[in-house]
Amino acid sequence: MSINNDLLGLDSQDTLPVISISASQSLNASATAAPPISTGLTRLDEALDDSLERGGILRGQVTEVFGPPGAGKTSLALNIASNSLREGGKVVWIDTGSPLPPHRLASLTTDENLGNVIYFRAPTLPHLLALILRPPKVFPPEETSLIVIDSVSSHFPAYFPNAAELKEQLAKGKISDKQQLQWLLNRKWNVASDLATHLSRLTARNLAVLAINQTHTKIKNQPRATLHPILSGGAWESSVQTRLVVYRDLPDTRFVEVVKRGGRTVTVRVPELIVSFLIEDDGLKEVKSDGDSYDPRVFAEPETQPETQPDNTPSRKRKAEDEIADSQDEDSEAEIQWEESLLEAEGEQSQKLKPGMLKPRMLPPNHEYEIILHLVSNGFVS
Repeated sequence: MSINNDLLGLDSQDTLPVISISASQSLNASATAAPPISTGLTRLDEALDDSLERGGILRGQVTEVFGPPGAGKTSLALNIASNSLREGGKVVWIDTGSPLPPHRLASLTTDENLGNVIYFRAPTLPHLLALILRPPKVFPPEETSLIVIDSVSSHFPAYFPNAAELKEQLAKGKISDKQQLQWLLNRKWNVASDLATHLSRLTARNLAVLAINQTHTKIKNQPRATLHPILSGGAWESSVQTRLVVYRDLPDTRFVEVVKRGGRTVTVRVPELIVSFLIEDDGLKEVKSDGDSYDPRVFAEPETQPETQPDNTPSRKRKAEDEIADSQDEDSEAEIQWEESLLEAEGEQSQKLKPGMLKPRMLPPNHEYEIILHLVSNGFVS
């Protein structure tokens, strides 16, 4: 796959603004929407929308997949991407840290279909925002059916200290007053809101957005260690129509559960919304399960946006265990083992990966510079 930067419009400073789409236009788009994109797991497809003859990831919506590191989030996304390619659509894959594993994708699809993968690398938050908020002329390309972001949240912790850290700085006098603290607390929500809004607008082009969200573990004020999505609450929450949580219990068995669909959070857990699967060389394999030991207390409800006035009580020294960010990405031990098994057949698969195929693209420096200026001028980053 070789698409030149000129064709994508990346060499030009002339970018088109994202235009708001009216409710009637959105309704017309949904009325003519293409069928959902299968996840490759029949029970999961049915759980996502049992009102359709064929379920799956719905176009015209943002679907979020979150869970602990190594649970299988990227593997699920690869399976969905391969099904989208098989149906003739194009897939835009945006990686923000973990490179797209070409041999894994090559094992799931054909040489011809690999040519329909447009692969972007966004090594910083400005790169990601530049691509989504200030897209090139032909982004996403015509006939794109799926945009995958792996992961949408990875850059946020580096740019935006959490509330505990900021309150500790206030107690030490590094932050001047409550007003500055509130301003700093709101920065993350402002950026996440912009990102969520523009991702929703992209889905109006009859495509699906699959956003992988990382987690952090909270212990402070919790009855036990609890996993929270890094991006949650506010505008982000309202933009996500479907949410899946991926976790594992047994050594090889993974579980994916529908916790939000149709824009509504699932309040009662039922077996029909929990699907167990294995990760194999040729993709995901659904397995029957008599039940699982998933404890709902381990996964918390999405965080809400901070109140107008934060608590200015001097915080105690923050312990390391109050909030623990994921220390691993999808290339955990189990994922690495799967990749190693694929590399045993590297000779065969490498014949499918022609020179230039799945080579990541990055936005040109001038594009990144513009978005950095935008962020600094609006007080999002220092």
